[in-house]
Amino acid sequence: MQDIKIVIGGNFGDEGKGLMTDYFTKEARTNGRSVLVVCSNGGAQRGHTVTTSSGIRHVFHHFGSGTFEGADTWLPRFFIVNPMLFMNEYEELQEKGVSFDKIKIYMDPECPVTTPFDMIANQVIEEHRGRSRHGSCGMGIWETILRDGKLLGEMSLMTDAELKDYLAGSCKNRMASRFEQLGISEIPENWRDIIEDEGLVRNYIADFRQMCRLSGLRGVSVMKEYYTIIFEAGQGLLLDRCRKEFGCHTTPSNTGFRNPAELIREYYHYLFSRGMTSADEPSRNIVTGSNREWNMADGDDVRNTASVCETGRNISNITEEDKLQVEVCYVTRTYLTRHGAGPFPEECSKDEINPTMVDMTNVPNPHQGTLRYGKLDAKDFSRRIVNDFDSERLPERFETKRTVAVTHVNEYSGPVIKEADYISDGEKNMTVHVQ
Repeated sequence: MQDIKIVIGGNFGDEGKGLMTDYFTKEARTNGRSVLVVCSNGGAQRGHTVTTSSGIRHVFHHFGSGTFEGADTWLPRFFIVNPMLFMNEYEELQEKGVSFDKIKIYMDPECPVTTPFDMIANQVIEEHRGRSRHGSCGMGIWETILRDGKLLGEMSLMTDAELKDYLAGSCKNRMASRFEQLGISEIPENWRDIIEDEGLVRNYIADFRQMCRLSGLRGVSVMKEYYTIIFEAGQGLLLDRCRKEFGCHTTPSNTGFRNPAELIREYYHYLFSRGMTSADEPSRNIVTGSNREWNMADGDDVRNTASVCETGRNISNITEEDKLQVEVCYVTRTYLTRHGAGPFPEECSKDEINPTMVDMTNVPNPHQGTLRYGKLDAKDFSRRIVNDFDSERLPERFETKRTVAVTHVNEYSGPVIKEADYISDGEKNMTVHVQ
């Protein structure tokens, strides 16, 4: 019986999702279980902080927050990869003692890929907005989605010359058209120098090739090789793409239960409709052409299979031993934070929370400004959980429970505090079971 954890931020992000992923990984590894962390949405703008008992601190972006404890990472098609930032983080983790001879990272061939021109466009446009900025972190996430370019698997099959033409041609031209569309006629000189630097594309291609060498292309079948699977969501429920009340101040992805549930359905269909067992080893995914249909030789690509109904309830022959245990853990601080522009009805002065605390991860930056603080409304938080969790999205006969983990208890005593259960790296974390 596999054990699945789904870690979801309950607010505007920065709740402690990395802390809880690290805790669940440590718990599983202590019991001798293999662990795969699935980064179920977002991209390089994710910033999940973990501090080890020995004092090593890292803000995770492309790698799951269970990495220090020995977990492998899978980036599914909902994750936007950035080769430049991937390589920066890979080297940082090596310097901090992570051995990638033992720890693996896998990526879905249908992951979107950010280019340097997406990042430049993002930052120039955000600077141009001035007081009307969206609160972007400048990583090019929205620009990557709007451009709708080639996917990771397609790019991996291109020659260096083809990649250069793609980047310096269509990607760069797309950036220029975005500037024209938004009435940006004058590009600041510092940005012009970067855009015209021939080393920009050359270095990006080198990073892309190295990223591909260090990771493997895998689909949902990779989950069957692990006892514990931890879905680590990015951002929080109040930043979900469907939160219409926040207008343009959200993130372009599903930040809650939806993405993990969809991947679990695909995984279960893969296992039981194809007669696969955990002993079967899938072969490498091969792209068939520009129509973006993938030929998964092991039956990995089940997304377009007509027999998969909305709730996945057509899956048969599930025995008691085959059932999955799923814990959906919603995380919150004892107070609210928001990094970036946008409505924040609960906002208050930092002094009303704790005037002396320092957030080392969410430091002020030109795009998002200074971290904002607010009071947590426990009833609103509970409603968000109820609205997000939909058991009908999972196959039948799952053993599912919902929990709440509350972090930063040492900084502020909020209204949802019950009793201490989780302890990780000296920080108290509570759990409240939602009825």
